[in-house]
Amino acid sequence: MTDVGEVLIGGRYRLQELIGQGGMGRVWRGTDETLGREVAVKEVLLPQGITAEQRDVLLQRVMREARAAARLNHPGIITVHDVVEHAGAPVIVMEYVTGRSLAAAVARSGGLPVRRVAEIGLAMLKALERAHAAGIVHRDLKPDNVLLMDDRVILTDFGIAHMADATTALTHTGTLIGTPAYMAPEQLIGRPPQAATDLWALGATLYCAVEGQPPFSADTFTALCIAVATEQPRPPQRAGALEPVLAMLLTKDPGRRADARRARAGLEAAAGGAAHVIPTQVDPRAAPAPAAAPAPGAAPAPGAGRARAGAAGPDAPTVSAARGRGPVPGVPAGPPEPAGPGRGPGPARWLRFLGCLALSCAIAFLLPWNMRGVTAIGLLFVIAVAALNAFPRPRLGPALVWGCAVTFDLALFTALGLLGRSTYSAGTMASLVQALVMGTGAWLLWWKLPVRNA
Repeated sequence: MTDVGEVLIGGRYRLQELIGQGGMGRVWRGTDETLGREVAVKEVLLPQGITAEQRDVLLQRVMREARAAARLNHPGIITVHDVVEHAGAPVIVMEYVTGRSLAAAVARSGGLPVRRVAEIGLAMLKALERAHAAGIVHRDLKPDNVLLMDDRVILTDFGIAHMADATTALTHTGTLIGTPAYMAPEQLIGRPPQAATDLWALGATLYCAVEGQPPFSADTFTALCIAVATEQPRPPQRAGALEPVLAMLLTKDPGRRADARRARAGLEAAAGGAAHVIPTQVDPRAAPAPAAAPAPGAAPAPGAGRARAGAAGPDAPTVSAARGRGPVPGVPAGPPEPAGPGRGPGPARWLRFLGCLALSCAIAFLLPWNMRGVTAIGLLFVIAVAALNAFPRPRLGPALVWGCAVTFDLALFTALGLLGRSTYSAGTMASLVQALVMGTGAWLLWWKLPVRNA
């Protein structure tokens, strides 16, 4: 569509300016001349080299999915006003939203505060739950497809990524369309997307929002896909209270990945009790610029400094670009971590150690079957129990961590009871009670104090 200002799309939408384009479409700012309002007009680009029959199948598929997305009525989901056909291509008319994309906000700040990211995550999760309840999976959730406007967090391009699956099936090229750094492992190998697929993308998006870069990076597209499928995310440095929920969402096995309920609980905990927030590098003189919802793989048109509905930023490569990348260019990585042999445990571990030491002392001195007096070997055992429970930092799910902690402490108290009966009783029931108290206490400290340098 090059006829800006000349042709009415669907008999009522007049194009004003091109605001973004990419592998899956072009986005225009337009005017609904019937209602006299601004709209975002997205022209979905069908792939080259397909037959007329395949083109018709794709056209009907995109129109059907876009109409399904239009039925989603939620403040966290971009409103689709109309779906029409123009010049043999589907055109989606959406609300024109002024606001900054999450990708633009991260690029400006180098990573958002933990509490703010948790709040954004909760809003995104509510929108995803609404879509999943209607049987719609987003499939291409990423920072460029999240719009921040006042107190709204808006997800864009629902239903558009369905075209990727249809294109792959019809052309038999094996070409994927999407952003690999945010795609779930099962999605990369061609399994049918499901709600868990979007929850992985939610975790990857929130990781980028707080860390300033995606959880995976590589020098080539192939290496990036392999990293997503086989490697663990790079350890977060700024995630703080978000770290446990990010780990649950970025679990490679979709059957073990956190569901919406668990994700919500983790995000609510982070939003309500985030601590040790890393200050972001925001220019206080910079005023927010209007933007609207981005599209997969789209890049702003020359001179367009705003993120608008359907237009992705330049730092959003797609799979079709066949390129992976490392840290986002121009995004500050934040203060460097201290390194070298002089680096010791962070403050959270010392707080956990003090808590575990108090528990260990209570078990040793207050339980009736344990030591009656203070001895050097007894104190050594008390400190050892505290240290062994406080300093390990397992990167597992909360339920698994609790089970491991109690099992470990059961073995530990049994062994200590046999080694030094004057300190801990060697009885089976006594060891079990001590393990439950110590393991549960250490687990709660691990869960509540997962802050940086922990």
